[in-house]
Amino acid sequence: MRRSVVWLVAALVVTLVAAAVVWVVIFVRGPQGTSSAECSVPAVPGPDVTVVVEGPQTTGAGAAGQAELGASATASTEIVTAPAVSLTAVQLQHASTINAIGLSRELPERARIIAVATAWQESGLRNLPGGDRDSVGLFQQRPSQGWGTVAQVGDPVYASNAFYDALEQVDGWESMSLTAAAQAVQYSGYPDAYAKWEPTATTLVRELSGAADLALSCRAGAQGPSPVTATRTAVSGAAEANAALGLLLADAQAELGGLTVVSATGGAAVLSAQVPGLSDTDAARALAGWLVAHAAGDGVADVTVAARRWTTAGWAATDAPAAPGRVSLTLTG
Repeated sequence: MRRSVVWLVAALVVTLVAAAVVWVVIFVRGPQGTSSAECSVPAVPGPDVTVVVEGPQTTGAGAAGQAELGASATASTEIVTAPAVSLTAVQLQHASTINAIGLSRELPERARIIAVATAWQESGLRNLPGGDRDSVGLFQQRPSQGWGTVAQVGDPVYASNAFYDALEQVDGWESMSLTAAAQAVQYSGYPDAYAKWEPTATTLVRELSGAADLALSCRAGAQGPSPVTATRTAVSGAAEANAALGLLLADAQAELGGLTVVSATGGAAVLSAQVPGLSDTDAARALAGWLVAHAAGDGVADVTVAARRWTTAGWAATDAPAAPGRVSLTLTG
């Protein structure tokens, strides 16, 4: 009897350990794990990514130490192809917000990749209500360090702009490795962790920036992030839109900017966007990508750009194309 009890306890321990291992694997894999994947972003054609992992001398280095990185740090370099990415709708929406704000500020692709990779490391692209000490939000910015109030840094739009403001103050950030540039802004105790997100951040930024036909998609039932209570300015021309559409258009204007409402009635609209540095065609694709990335959180049922229409079943050709440079959308319900 005693031996049976011992075997039973041993079996129970093994089962619990196995379950713990599975949980840890899922947790550690994070955005790249398939168990919680709600959205997919296929690999986008483009140059390979040069990932530079700085040496141990960079750990804890602040902005003042960045000038010495090239001379004193031992770095390893790896050239990789930007991969397909699987992630949650929450993560995709926040990545699209960070990228859209960078586009609206006419910042280069490099800045937007640095920002998305940084947020991926700091928060897993989640708008966290807390963190280490008084850290808050996508970039885990600390109110006590002058980043803003808790409410401000908890707003992804404010937080993204604050990150870009700080990045632009770093002398020579354009020629730095992603690790060095991110560390000059963040002052992390683990700066070398940023580099691993560069390939996936590159895929997201390329897909969301309008240069190619869209392929990103989120499945039906994906869970969007909790709404942010920050005030947004209503968009002109949306007087006949319902409340949900009005909020979505105000968010699009706050993030991507340059929004023109061609028509809006109830939960349906036709839009165009002017994005610095992009043609009308690319700006329309960037807007359509932003809408798909926000679909789960804002109840977007379908998006049409050029002759392609998105639903939760994916992208398909349509015989009712949008006019050149324009995007049409319909909300659920």
